[in-house]
Amino acid sequence: MMKTILNVNILTTVTVVSVLAFLLLESCTSKAEEKIISGEAQGTTYVIKYVSEHSVSQYSVDSLLEVMDSEMNTWRKDSRISQINEFAREDTVFRFYDNTKIWTVLWDMTWEIHRDSDGAFDPTVKPLVDLWGFGLNHLETVDSADVDSIMQFVGFRTENIDFDDVETRTEYVESHISKGDGRSQLDFNAIAQGYTVDMLIDLLVDAGVENAMVELGGEVRCIGQNKNGIAWRIAVDKPIAHDVVDGRPLQAIIDVQDAAICTSGNYRKFIEVNGVKYSHTLDPRTGYPSYNGLLSVTIQANSAAIADAYATACMVLGPEDGVEFIEKMRGIRSGVPIEALFILNTEGVDAEFEFWTTPGWREKITWLD
Repeated sequence: MMKTILNVNILTTVTVVSVLAFLLLESCTSKAEEKIISGEAQGTTYVIKYVSEHSVSQYSVDSLLEVMDSEMNTWRKDSRISQINEFAREDTVFRFYDNTKIWTVLWDMTWEIHRDSDGAFDPTVKPLVDLWGFGLNHLETVDSADVDSIMQFVGFRTENIDFDDVETRTEYVESHISKGDGRSQLDFNAIAQGYTVDMLIDLLVDAGVENAMVELGGEVRCIGQNKNGIAWRIAVDKPIAHDVVDGRPLQAIIDVQDAAICTSGNYRKFIEVNGVKYSHTLDPRTGYPSYNGLLSVTIQANSAAIADAYATACMVLGPEDGVEFIEKMRGIRSGVPIEALFILNTEGVDAEFEFWTTPGWREKITWLD
């Protein structure tokens, strides 16, 4: 039972968080040269900090971001994913050349996480995102009939939508998307932003950089150390409305080295439907917003794509099933240990928040409040 889990593993009761990448101010006495690249991408901001004799150009960073945007941005009508979503024919395939192999990598990774999470992570959620008002199109009112009609073609299974690598060459992959139901649509936002961070880290490593931090929309991955020769320090902020608070109130600091850390939360994005506020965390298994007491989930993994997707899956699964999922994946995945921080409020608006963490983080999180 979740109550037992909390009694065993809880750290404290405090007001809490969603994760943002935040670098603590570093000592002025450091002689190491830190270089910074920043800008806007994917509807948010990014910052790259690295310590190296080598340099990476703004142009190379922005070019990579544009490639990802042109493939996976559901808000761009000319993006590949938008073209696939508009493709409604069931008698033929949508054929394209995946020069970057982004589709092959993300599709395979998504299938695996969808399976491991018992369907809580599902990229065919796009019609539900639109229905509930978090996409380009939505209804002013939503009833069970609306949800039921859409759930007929939501589900990451081959009878709805399938992907096939027809021919793989060094320079490209010839790929086919086929639809069993022409209304099926894709949305990889819950993994694509993390994967973009991984691609940026690869760009830095290829340039000879060994110490860097990349943050895109709060998804973070770090390699090596910061300019002071210590682990990168990533801050976790409290899950409160920032428009009514001066600055960003911080809750905790986590040291990150050669790992990614990503957070999913349900306390910022809301939509009002039928006079009721709903969070943006949608359960693809039911078609409805997920209400389970979780405010945010922070995940550490060896890649930002995995951390990003696992955090989303846990928000859908809820505290008990989310804990079970994380413990299962800790036993399966090799490399950087999977670590997790769950922030819960199961007692109502005025109740104190609770934490659950994996063993590896219990002694390593620095609490600021």
